[in-house]
Amino acid sequence: MPADRRSGVGPRADRRRSRPDEAEARDRVFRFSRPWCFRDIKRLSCRARKTPFGSRVASAHVTPRKPTLHDVAAAAGVSIAAASFALRDKPGVSPETRDRVLAVARELNYTVNVPARSLRTARYGAVGLYLPPGSTRLPYYTEFAFGVVDAADRLGLSVILLPHRDSDDETASTAFVDGYVVVDATTEDAGIRAILDTGRPVVSGEHVLGGDDRVSASVVSDHASAMTRLLDHLAAAGAQQIGAVLPPDGTAWSRDIDRAYTAWVAGHDGIPISRRIAFVPTADEVAAAVDDVLATEDVDALVVVPSGSAAPALDSAARAGRRVGDDLLLAAYVDEPMHALLTPSVTSFDLEPRDFGAACVALLAEVWDADGPADRVRVTEPRLVVRASTSRG
Repeated sequence: MPADRRSGVGPRADRRRSRPDEAEARDRVFRFSRPWCFRDIKRLSCRARKTPFGSRVASAHVTPRKPTLHDVAAAAGVSIAAASFALRDKPGVSPETRDRVLAVARELNYTVNVPARSLRTARYGAVGLYLPPGSTRLPYYTEFAFGVVDAADRLGLSVILLPHRDSDDETASTAFVDGYVVVDATTEDAGIRAILDTGRPVVSGEHVLGGDDRVSASVVSDHASAMTRLLDHLAAAGAQQIGAVLPPDGTAWSRDIDRAYTAWVAGHDGIPISRRIAFVPTADEVAAAVDDVLATEDVDALVVVPSGSAAPALDSAARAGRRVGDDLLLAAYVDEPMHALLTPSVTSFDLEPRDFGAACVALLAEVWDADGPADRVRVTEPRLVVRASTSRG
């Protein structure tokens, strides 16, 4: 045996000592590749490859990166600022430029990088949504909430549904949000008081009773005008004495409707015949109120305002021997999907709650802008949907 092998000296021994230990080399390669393999399984795929020593270790294969705002701007041939304005539907770019940027964004599958934007703007990228207590089982508020979520998503924002507060709890929600959307709010609600005390922007759907001067902006429906139109419609169909089932007067819109009803009846030399029930009534509450109104002599038309009242009102009228659409005209105020399926189908106002919720988010986005909204109050007109219940014969 050669001396260099026996003694551990010579050229071969030097090469052995300079060669890395196989286990050490394998660990070095695996340490390099391991973070890439396990950090994001959706973006990385691992394949085996041979080391110089014949063993197989994992290596990372990186899929293409997500497109950025820079990519969208470059592909559309516009500046980064113009691309940002177009994607956020802000003024400052032409309709043609906006359409081109949106088309490129869709083609590239571009989505807003919310964490990066939050770092740039020092915002959370979230909107707090507060609904009236007990309202989540009513179709109107469900649709309103979906409108808020859809509009927020288009702006790259998240929505946090906020919990209700006890009457003695004046602390604000700890939600990390940049602003709030509230609907049918009143300062009698401890949650609303806490939200108004945060100092963050608040946009209300309808005026906030007792705190309208503390909100940043509002989207409201012209309920006084709408109620007047509905009463005019009933009168044109032959109604002489119109009764009403009303919600509590704890919200601005319920007060507007009540005042419009009272003024209209007085202007037609009539006597107001109304009963109040809960904001979210039970079927028994609706039935009792309708029975009381119909017990009054000569009532030949009825408006039920609280959501969910139409079906119980039809049942009560039938028990009283009244024929809805013939000797009794019946209208609900807030339209619901089931109104078209009832027999007879029930006339009501389409308040377009999904669009209403989206309009609140759009207005909140304007509030965040440096210049603020052009109009602090945006007014919408409810659309009357006439059905068989107010069409005699």
